[in-house]
Order: sequence, then structure tokens, then C-alpha cells
Amino acid sequence: MDERDAYIARNLYQLSWQGRVLAIVGAGHKEGIKRHLADPENIPQLEELKEKPKKRISFAQVFGAAVMLLILGTFGLVILAGGSSHNILLAFGIWFVVTGGLSGIGVLLARGHPLSALTAMVVAWMTTLNPLVAAGWFAGMVEAWKRKPTVKDLKNLGQANSFDDMMNNNFFRVILVAALANLGAMAGTFLGSI
Repeated sequence: MDERDAYIARNLYQLSWQGRVLAIVGAGHKEGIKRHLADPENIPQLEELKEKPKKRISFAQVFGAAVMLLILGTFGLVILAGGSSHNILLAFGIWFVVTGGLSGIGVLLARGHPLSALTAMVVAWMTTLNPLVAAGWFAGMVEAWKRKPTVKDLKNLGQANSFDDMMNNNFFRVILVAALANLGAMAGTFLGSI
């Protein structure tokens, strides 16, 4: 946001050399632009603002990769330990049941559609191995397909006076299904890793 404010302020400052300037900006940018224009010497140059920031690895990415490596390492150790195909299938079955079961239970706790719960159960094992996808996204999409939230639901959510009112709102139900499916899969990841 600050970079955009600085970019707009730098352009407005350069235009102001030619005379008066009228600019229409979003309310969220107004204060930042005013702050930059009050001290034009410290507005970064456009070349600096156009540079793409260097990619940083976040803690969430590192944590997700570590969990995935832990899980894959566990499967690898089972294979290297001379585990039979029976043991490997058993380990996979436990992983499937624990992650999928808890993810599906999360959907049911949110009073989601049975098809949403089934979706969460089927994809949770795979999504817990990949930090870039989540079981709740799939369950939430199915829930939205079955419940079809509307713009009116979004507007009415702010007027809900109780949890029951929120549970009767299709938009809230979709969000809750996605959230609890993800929490269930996450809990399954930790339980399945043990």
C-alpha cells in the first residue's frame, strides 16, 4: 500500500511542475499520498518503486515444507526399514483415514453438506502433503456449489445477531466449512505424523 502511495505521489509531484493537478484516488490512498507530498524530497524515485521486491521465504512456507518433508520422510523410513508392501499400505491407509476423517468431521461440525464432507475426506490425505493446497478449499467449493451463497447473504451477514443467524447464512456456512475442514486436516496431519 505504501509503495502504491509513493508511486502515485511521485507521479503527482512530477505533474505538479506543469501547473495545478486534480487527482481522484481511492480513500485508502489519500492519507499516504498526502504524507508523501508533504515531504517530496523523500519520495522514492520511480525506478526504485518499479523494482520487483526480492522473494522472501516466509515462516509459513518453511513450516509447510518441513511438515511435508516429515511426512514423506516417515513414508521413506517405512520403505527403507524393509517394510513390506502390507506395512506401506497400512501406513497410507492410516494417513488417509486420520486426515480425511478429521477433515470430514470438521465439515460435519460446520453442518456442511454430506458431499462437502465426502470431498474433504477424499482430498485431505493429498492436500496435507502439499502446502500449496488445502482440503477446505475443495470442501468450500463443493459447499458453495450446493448452497449457492448470494450477495444478499454477504450483506445480511453483518446483521446477524446470533450464531444461529450466522449458521442460517449460506455465505457464512461456506466459510465455516472451509475453515473447519482445514483445521480437521491439520489436526490429522499432526496425529498421523505421530
